[in-house]
Amino acid sequence: MCGIAGWLNPDHFGPHPLTIADLLHAALSHRGPDDSGSWQEDSPEGPKALLIHRRLAIQDLSAAGHQPMVSACGRYVLVFNGEIYNQLQLRIELEAQGHRFHSGSDTEVLLELLAREGEAALTRLRGMYAFCLWDRQRHSALLARDPYGIKPLYLWNGASGELLFASEVRALLASGLIERRLDSRALVGFLETGSVPEPLTLVAGVRSLPPGHCGAWQEGRWSQRRHWQPSYAPAGATVPQAEAPQRARQALERSVQAHLIGDVPVGLFLSGGLDSSALLALAPTPLTTLSIGFAQQGFDESQRAAQLARHFGAQHVPLQLDAPAAAEFLSGFLGAIDQPSVDGFNSYCVSALARREGVKVVLSGLGGDELFGGYPSFRAIPRLLRLHRSLGPGRVSIARVLARRRTHRARRLAAFLADAATPEAAHRCQRGLFAPDEVRQLLRHWQIDAPLHVPAPPEADVNELPAVASPTLADRIAWLESSRYMGPQLLRDSDTYSMAHGLELRLPLVDAQLFGELTAIPGRQRLAPGKRLLQRAVPELLKAVPLEGKRGFAFPFQSWFEQPGSPLRPGHGPLVLPGCPADIDLRPWARRWALIVLRHWLQQHLGLALPASP
Repeated sequence: MCGIAGWLNPDHFGPHPLTIADLLHAALSHRGPDDSGSWQEDSPEGPKALLIHRRLAIQDLSAAGHQPMVSACGRYVLVFNGEIYNQLQLRIELEAQGHRFHSGSDTEVLLELLAREGEAALTRLRGMYAFCLWDRQRHSALLARDPYGIKPLYLWNGASGELLFASEVRALLASGLIERRLDSRALVGFLETGSVPEPLTLVAGVRSLPPGHCGAWQEGRWSQRRHWQPSYAPAGATVPQAEAPQRARQALERSVQAHLIGDVPVGLFLSGGLDSSALLALAPTPLTTLSIGFAQQGFDESQRAAQLARHFGAQHVPLQLDAPAAAEFLSGFLGAIDQPSVDGFNSYCVSALARREGVKVVLSGLGGDELFGGYPSFRAIPRLLRLHRSLGPGRVSIARVLARRRTHRARRLAAFLADAATPEAAHRCQRGLFAPDEVRQLLRHWQIDAPLHVPAPPEADVNELPAVASPTLADRIAWLESSRYMGPQLLRDSDTYSMAHGLELRLPLVDAQLFGELTAIPGRQRLAPGKRLLQRAVPELLKAVPLEGKRGFAFPFQSWFEQPGSPLRPGHGPLVLPGCPADIDLRPWARRWALIVLRHWLQQHLGLALPASP
C-alpha cells in the first residue's frame, strides 16, 4: 500500500522536474512513511518520464522492495500501489520459467509478470492495485486499476499531450501544473448523490481511471478500455440449497486467507455486524479487533463486538466516542479530505485508533451488503418500480404535487415519478441526497453555472453493466450499489482516511475472484433477504452471539448536531454551513454534513468561497 505519481511528457520537462518531484513527494508523504523514491528518464530520443513512489512496507520490509522498480531486463520501470494477494502462486510460476527473484515483494512479481505478459497479465491478478508501467524501449506507459477501484488513480492530460497521474487529487493540485478550477458537472453529481461520481472529480480536467480499466499513453496519445467486467449465472440456473452455503463458505475462506498475506500483523475493524463478524469467524488465526462505541443505543454495537471478539479469541481494542471526543478528530479529518462525501468520518476515526495501537494492516467487512443483498434498496427499488408502473399516466400530476412539498423524501420521489421507470432512477431516489430541483436552487443561490444534470462522461458510462452480463433485477441493484455507492463513496473514503494514518485497509469481500465464484450462485439465492446465504455459510456466528437487526457503521450525527452545547453543532469551529434557500430541507444530518465538507473543500483547494449561512 503506497502512494504513486508520475509525469509523462512528449517533450522535454524543462528546468524544474525535480521541483515537481519534491511537490508530489510532499503531497503523498502520509501514504508512504517507510520509504520514498523517484526515477526520471530524460532521453533526447523520445518522451520523458518522471515516476514517484511513497512506500508503506507490508510485504518484504527490506530495501529490496524499493520503488520505482526496474525490471531484470532493464526495459520496464514500475510504480505500484496496492497488494497482489496471489503473488506467491505467481512467483512460483515465474521461477519455473527461469526468473530469479531478488526480493520477497509483490512489486517484483507484478513487474516481471507485466514484463512477460503485458496487459494480458491483468486477468491473472488477485488484488487491489493502481500502477504505471513505463516501457523505456517504446516510450510508452500502461496504467491500470483493479476491478472494483479499491485503489485510486487520478489523471490529467495537458494541452501538449502530457499526462500527470497520482493516487490523490490533492497531489495533482500540489504539482502546480493544473489550474484550480471547479468542474460543475462533478458538483451537480455530488449534490445529487453525496459523493463525486466516477470518473469525475471536483477539479476541471482531472478524472479518475475508472475501476476495472487500463490505459495506454504513448507520445502524447491516450486510450483506455475495460480489462474486467462482471459475469453472472445463466438465466434459469440453480444450485442445490444445501450446496450453496458450502460453495460460499469455501470461496469466503479462500478470500480471507488470501487477504492475510504480509510480513506485519493484521487487524480487523469489527463493527458487530454480520460482515465483519464473518471475517473474524473465518480467519484461521486470532486477530486484533478494533471497534467504536457510542452512548446512543441505536448506534452502539460495541458490546456485541466485544462478545464476538472474546468468543473467537481476538485481542479487542474499543474506542468510546461522544461529541467532544469526536470533535478532537475533526481538524485532522477535514485536512485529509481528497474528494468530499457525505461519509468518511467513521473511517478516519477507527483508522486513527488502529494506528494508535500500532496496527499497520486491517481487514474490513465492507462489501458484504453488495455481495449478499443486505441493503434496504434490494427491497425498496422493486417497490418503487411497481409504484411507478401502478400509477400510470397519473404519476406526472402526483409528481407535481410532491415537488411542492418541502420534505426531502417527497422531492426525491417526485423526481423519480417524473422520470422513466428504471432501476437507475429508482436507485437515485433511494440513495439520493438532493433532488434535481433542489440542486438547481442551491446552484442559483451560490451563483454557480452548472448543467441541469450530470451528462454522460466522454468515455463510456463506467457505471453501466456491460450488455453481456444479463443479470437479474437483484443483480442490477447489487451492481448499482457497488458502482454508484460503494465505489465513489465507501471505497474512496476508506482509502483516503486509512492512508491518512499510514494504514493499509484490505477488503476480503470486495474481491473480483470471490465475486466470480459467488455469482455462479443465482441471485435469488445469493441475494436472499437478510443475507441468508452468508448466515448459512458461517453458522457459528449465530451460535456465538444472537443476530441483531442491521445498523451499519454509522455515527450519531443527528444527535451530535442538535445536542445543546455540542462542539459538533453546525456553526461551531470549522463546521460552517453554506447559505441555502429557505425551502431546502436541511433537517437530515447527512445534508448538512455534505454541505459543510463541500464548503470546506472548495475553499481549501479551489479558493472558491460559498457564502456562509447567516
